[in-house]
Amino acid sequence: MMGEEQSRARKRIVPDKRAPKPKGEYSVSSDPDVRTKIIVISAAVLISSVFLALCIVNLPLVVKEEYADEYPFMGDDEKRLSMKEGIVSMNLSFNTTGYWVKDDITLGWHTFLLLWFITLCGPIAFYFNRKRNRIEKVEEHLSDFLRDISESMRAGQTLHEAIKTSASGEYGALTPEIEKMAMQVSWGISSSKTLEMFAERVNTPLVKRAVTLINEASSAGGNVSNVIEAAAKDTREIQVMKKIRNQEMSMYKYVIAISFMVFLVVIAIIFFTFMPTMEKQAESYQNKGSASAQTPGGFDPSGVDFGVMRLLFLGAAVIQAVGDGIVGGIMASGRFMNGLMFSVWFALVTLLSFDLLLF
Repeated sequence: MMGEEQSRARKRIVPDKRAPKPKGEYSVSSDPDVRTKIIVISAAVLISSVFLALCIVNLPLVVKEEYADEYPFMGDDEKRLSMKEGIVSMNLSFNTTGYWVKDDITLGWHTFLLLWFITLCGPIAFYFNRKRNRIEKVEEHLSDFLRDISESMRAGQTLHEAIKTSASGEYGALTPEIEKMAMQVSWGISSSKTLEMFAERVNTPLVKRAVTLINEASSAGGNVSNVIEAAAKDTREIQVMKKIRNQEMSMYKYVIAISFMVFLVVIAIIFFTFMPTMEKQAESYQNKGSASAQTPGGFDPSGVDFGVMRLLFLGAAVIQAVGDGIVGGIMASGRFMNGLMFSVWFALVTLLSFDLLLF
């Protein structure tokens, strides 16, 4: 009974790559990270496709011209279709009178388009960023692990014994990986193969570089402990350089975020001050119905489509949100997924600002 349990445990730790996969059969990878990635991406695509469908359904539709003249004589219920100038906007409207937001909240195609971007990119970027943060926590204690192995080998232990001895230590997020390596070594797997499997699981240039250096020194012979100590020092220096870079570049992330918020505030000022004045002037000029009512510069505000103008401001804010988020994230951490996560947050702020307050 004990032998069967040990055999099953060994199969979980050491995957058998010799067994061929039957033809015509497909299976999801047993790696939990791969399964989680597939689930996250599938869920994001499924949820975002719903908002994309709503965006397509709510696009403005062109109707017959004879309905365009009936708009001024329609009742309140009929006017909700916004059948102005032959365009029907299939929007969802909510009456929020008495709350701190604007009186009428309209969810149009632009709302669902932003929700499509948020629900598609948000979960994917969150998953990859969380995975990267976990790997960085593993790398944080890598130099301590290599230093302890070097000291154990100097005390007379072999690399196998040093790995098993290190399994009793505390290395933060790296501890489960060390325990797994110690278990693999106890099953008779070579130390070089164990380190290679560890590098494949973590899959970062820093770990692969240290593992390659140790395996090359082990195969060539000589004083392996000195090589491992040099790898520990090299790892420590790289981590210090990364921390210094992140500290120096993180300020640009806040600068970009503040500039984006200033951009939204400027748009809000235009919407609350300039836009209502222009709409009142346009309405007064339409009532006069005379070309002589134009401003001295020849500008006639009655010909301005303020709905299109609001859409242009929304488009500018969305472009600013996506662009600033990607640039800020890449400058702060050097990773595109981190920038995509910032873009999702900026897009969410844009959505709430326009739908609840401005648009």
